[in-house]
Amino acid sequence: MSALRESLARVRGAVAVGSALALAFALVAVLGFAPTLNPVDLVTGRGRSVVLGKYAGRPLPGVESELRQAGLQVTTRTAFSLREPRGTVVAQEPLAGTRVRAGASVELVVSRGASRVTMPDVVGQPLDVARAPLDEAGVTVQVDRRADERLAAGLVLEQDPGPGREVTGDAVARLVVSDGPAPRPVPDVSGRTLVNASYVLGVFGMAVTDVVSTRDTDLPDGAVVGTEPAAGTVVARDTPLKVVVAGSGEAVTLPPLTGQSVTSARDQLAAAGFVPNVLTATPTEAAAAAATLPPSRAPSPPASSARPTPSTATSPVVPTSGTVLSQFPLAGQSALPGTVVSLLAAP
Repeated sequence: MSALRESLARVRGAVAVGSALALAFALVAVLGFAPTLNPVDLVTGRGRSVVLGKYAGRPLPGVESELRQAGLQVTTRTAFSLREPRGTVVAQEPLAGTRVRAGASVELVVSRGASRVTMPDVVGQPLDVARAPLDEAGVTVQVDRRADERLAAGLVLEQDPGPGREVTGDAVARLVVSDGPAPRPVPDVSGRTLVNASYVLGVFGMAVTDVVSTRDTDLPDGAVVGTEPAAGTVVARDTPLKVVVAGSGEAVTLPPLTGQSVTSARDQLAAAGFVPNVLTATPTEAAAAAATLPPSRAPSPPASSARPTPSTATSPVVPTSGTVLSQFPLAGQSALPGTVVSLLAAP
């Protein structure tokens, strides 16, 4: 009997070991196929991985449906494309072949179609306004800069292609933008008369705003000794300059004389210590200068008893004889007493 009991005990032990081994193999199998260490994920599908395909060139609805069925989130954005038709996938992130977990997000770039825009006329416009339609169409904008005396900084000087030309997203539009007037050195006007120096400085884009005199020089009275800032100093256009003139007199600002009678202009110049020099204009000069006369000072033609004839054309103002058409130096400029002021008078 004892031998029988020992035999049964051995059988029961073998059964227990076999059951334990079978359970261990079952656990290994479950954990091996489970995407995570949690066996529940194998049953629920949570945590499984997906290998992304190549979606470029495929219509968005089909790709979006495929990804959502695989348990992935989908986000989209649009972009112009010269290769892919509107509504098809242009690019993706992550890239094809990437393994991602279920629930991950995939971004798809969807084509808006070919980017085309008619080149607008942007010369004279601010850069940000000029490039806005080009940026919207995905056109590359090359911006070059250049100094210019006419257009203020930031305005477009030139464009290529020209207005009306059609450009696509793979094209490059070139815009030349003004940096404004270039800095320039103050010219040397020493030894010149004040009037001549003022003219030269004006040609260089500078303004004489103050004139002072000095005795600390060997130059004759009325000659320009120098400027402040000094000659050679690099300044911006329209920089105000002080001109130093030999002598002891104080500079006087010239009054506006255009449109006045020669007699009145002479009297004003003489009172200020200037020397008037009256020149008679030719008919051509008179006609050209008449258009610049201030309307309030333009001489009125003599009254006529004839009834005026209605007309849509305007007749040019004909200045009366002896009217000042122009002056030099100009009104507002400074000159020392004794300076000759030229007056151009109507014949």
